[in-house]
Amino acid sequence: MNSLHAERTLIENLINEHYVFQENKIRIVSGFQQNVKSGKYDAITNPDSLAGILSHDLRSISNDGHLYVRYLSNNDPANKDVKDWEKQELEREIRSNYGFREVQILENNTGYIKITEFMHPQRAMQTAVAAMKLVENTDALIIDLRGNGGGYPGIMEYILNHYFDGPPTLLSTTFFGDSTLHPAPKYTSDLVYGKLRLGTPLYILIDKKTASAAEYFAYTLQAHKKAVVVGETSAGAANMNSFFPLPHNLRISISTASPVNEITKTNWEQRGVQPDYPVNAEDAKDKSMEIIQSNLYKRD
Repeated sequence: MNSLHAERTLIENLINEHYVFQENKIRIVSGFQQNVKSGKYDAITNPDSLAGILSHDLRSISNDGHLYVRYLSNNDPANKDVKDWEKQELEREIRSNYGFREVQILENNTGYIKITEFMHPQRAMQTAVAAMKLVENTDALIIDLRGNGGGYPGIMEYILNHYFDGPPTLLSTTFFGDSTLHPAPKYTSDLVYGKLRLGTPLYILIDKKTASAAEYFAYTLQAHKKAVVVGETSAGAANMNSFFPLPHNLRISISTASPVNEITKTNWEQRGVQPDYPVNAEDAKDKSMEIIQSNLYKRD
């Protein structure tokens, strides 16, 4: 393959056009230009190796885990036909019960739901409704998002709606790097098939692999004082990224949007969701049960 000089302008233009944080664009592009001009990448002919070093450098310059380059081999799932990809996704959703791996009633009439991923809402909604219906008469609920890397927002929003009533509540506003796109507010809705859980204690379990939509769920309910978060600081992946093609079967991921919470006026990017009760991830469920038991004694 040729040196990176041929692709440099394309990468710079993509960052300038799409990167969400206006104040960081000049610094990122300038740092990248310095690396290119130094000849750092000239001797690299393997595209996979080039993607690795570019990703390392772009992340170091930007301090943004969503800014990276990936090499797509012929066997990479991203190169497959859309219909094949959708078929594989559906098969994976069915095998994992649409992300709802456990639903239980524990001691002290405590509900427990383990969600490994927020899957496609059109296909996962009936399972989500069934899970929430099963625990709707419990006195407290634990939602386990340990290891949940996110997914589609729809199911996350459906569960979140159970903790709000009245007029729609503004939760966050998403800002875009593309200047032609207007900020997008996100509100609660009355989409709930069953009982609301207003005032019912909610405990959300997180770990360092909890990311994206799962972090949005925990961060938002914590900010609105609707939930107690237990476990480890989460991954810190708030920004939304988009992929753009580059020559030589490379593609670049760029942070193109960022949600800003209406309460905190910021988000969890790089910082992660901070638990109210920091404990080792494997102890988070037991810690939540301990807190619930302690609160019962206080009421008595």
